Amino acid sequence: MSNKISIAAIIISIISLCSSAVCLFFALNAGSGAGKSDGSSGIQYVMYVGTNDKDTYQREHTKEECHAIVDDVCLKYFSDGYTLQEATGAWTDEENNISHEYTLVCYFDNADRETVYKAADDVIAALNQNSVLIEQDNIIIDFYSGK
Repeated sequence: MSNKISIAAIIISIISLCSSAVCLFFALNAGSGAGKSDGSSGIQYVMYVGTNDKDTYQREHTKEECHAIVDDVCLKYFSDGYTLQEATGAWTDEENNISHEYTLVCYFDNADRETVYKAADDVIAALNQNSVLIEQDNIIIDFYSGK
C-alpha cells in the first residue's frame, strides 16, 4: 500500500513541477512584448440609447434632436472624451410586437460606473425611456500618433 502512495506522490510532484514550469514560461514571455500592446488596460462602457418614447412607441424628437440631447449629456459627464454613433435597434414589446428604432451608441473609455449611470438617468428622463442598455468591457487603449 505504501508503494502505491509513494508512486502517486511522485506522479503528483512531477505534474506540479511541469505545471510550475509552464506557468513560469508564460510569465517570463509575457514581459517580452510578444503579443503585448504598449497601451494601458481599462474599462469601456457602451450605452445603447433607443429613441422611441416608452409610452407612444414612436420617436417624439427628430434624429437631430435626439443626437443633440445625448451629445449634451455625454459632454456634461465625459468631457475628457467619448464616441457617439448612430445605429438601428430592434426589440420586442410586451405584446410581442417588434419595434425598430433609431439608436445612439455611446462609448466611454476609462469611465466609472457611477458616472455612466448618472448619464443614463439623464438620457432616460430626456427621451422618456424605460431603460438603456449598458455594456462593460475590459479593453486595451492605445493613442497611436504614427511613426
